[in-house]
Amino acid sequence: MNRRLKGAVGFVCLLPLAATAASLGTNPGADYCKSDRESSYAQGYAAGEVNGWNLGHQVGHDFGIRQCVAEPLQFGVTLASVIPPATFGETEPNDNMFSADPLVQGQAFWGQLYSLADQDWYYTQTTAANQNILVTFSVPAWLSNVDLIQGKPAVWNISVRDAAGNIFANYNTNIIGAIDSYDRDKESFYAMTYGVTAGLAGTYYVVVRPVNDSVVCGDACKYVAAYPYAVTVVVQDSPLPGRQPIVGFYDTEVEPNDIPSRANPLATGVTMYGLISLTFNTPIPQGDDAVWGQGENDWFVYKSNGNEIATLSFCERESCGPGNWSVELYDQAMANRWESGESRQTLRPLFSINTDTVNDPSAVYRIGLRDPGYYFLRVNHKRLLTASCSSYRFVSKTDPSGFAEPCQCDTGTSCYVPIDMKPDECKAEGLDCKAQILACIEKVDPGCFTADGANGGPRYPSNCGQSSGGGEITPCATYQMSARCGCSKYLGEVEIPDNAYTSPYNFTWSGTQLPPHTIDSDAYDDYGKRPNPYQ
Repeated sequence: MNRRLKGAVGFVCLLPLAATAASLGTNPGADYCKSDRESSYAQGYAAGEVNGWNLGHQVGHDFGIRQCVAEPLQFGVTLASVIPPATFGETEPNDNMFSADPLVQGQAFWGQLYSLADQDWYYTQTTAANQNILVTFSVPAWLSNVDLIQGKPAVWNISVRDAAGNIFANYNTNIIGAIDSYDRDKESFYAMTYGVTAGLAGTYYVVVRPVNDSVVCGDACKYVAAYPYAVTVVVQDSPLPGRQPIVGFYDTEVEPNDIPSRANPLATGVTMYGLISLTFNTPIPQGDDAVWGQGENDWFVYKSNGNEIATLSFCERESCGPGNWSVELYDQAMANRWESGESRQTLRPLFSINTDTVNDPSAVYRIGLRDPGYYFLRVNHKRLLTASCSSYRFVSKTDPSGFAEPCQCDTGTSCYVPIDMKPDECKAEGLDCKAQILACIEKVDPGCFTADGANGGPRYPSNCGQSSGGGEITPCATYQMSARCGCSKYLGEVEIPDNAYTSPYNFTWSGTQLPPHTIDSDAYDDYGKRPNPYQ
């Protein structure tokens, strides 16, 4: 109310009562005052609107509504009670991230699982880092005996996943949520709200699938298709500061990584998934020779700053299938020697273990890394054969079994055995053979022939059998023909399931930087230079 109007009102109220009554004629004084008051209020309200008071009231009212929607718990309002009834339904099939249904914020979507193998995917988006994703899961109130806290029914599992499918949150619907969704009007927990903070802006998925666990839901698990549900997503800002780093929950090997120079890099704290391809029934070519293969090597590399403890957790993220792995760690110099073909008998790994995923499914090892540089991790199956060889046979390139005639090896599980065959004959038989220049006595030593180039054999030296300038004939050397011989029967059992030709594994490598060790510090060096009468 402005000052001028206020002064006029004061003047009327100060008039003598008789004068007031005379000026009003027959009108009662109370009616006049009421009219005057309403007129004054109207004028003051108009003046207030001009000055912005009325608009300020409306802005404050709207702000209060927005705050209530954003933070309903502060106003005693549950999120489930302000979500409108579902008017949209899922579109089948929506059983993977590619066919996921988009969710409209604050709008409930009907859904239903049609079998124990069905799953429903939905997606929403965050617009800033560290926003809260609130997922409200509800069932129709008309279902009998509905109480999600008591697990009636508890046949659903809800998970929130990032754009790569990594699971951020995972819960069954019989777990009490962090946000109250109790409906006071219906006096029941027919809806539950769960929250997760998404560190990065982008797409996130909500996945609804059956629990399929009789311990959780009993016989009700079988009847998940009988229950409809509704899912709602609300994204709200949070006061958390800072940006989250973009990292993966896990990684996978990239083939080929069978030698150190092709090793896959390791990131600390990120789980690596790998697969060993097994070849127990055929020899693996290796240059001009062939090796009896039990599996290919997988190489990984880690760059250390030195003075570090590395933690290797094998098969900890997920359980590995039955089998054992050989795990070795090399520094760069030793890895280079490995790749150059040096015999393993002369190589010394920094760390070497055989894991046992049957008796010890999840094993953790710690290795100290003193020097900065690159460290190479080799993973393969450990020697899966538990006994010595009892029967050797020649390795054949044409026989479906991979073996031909019996042979005899002196040591090891494979060797080259001299045979009385010429190169052409060996080739015709499909054997894995090699010709080696060797000083031997022809027709006496097994597999010894003159290296004159006949029958596909070598000629050494290249001018042998020809006359030199002085008329002398250059003699030819001798060579020995041998065929590869491999073990075809062992005196024990193979530690791998029948018909298993691939074997997955996973491990997590974590590096932790340490402070300087006492003995490596300047203080310890200074300490050693101090006079000490006891030394």
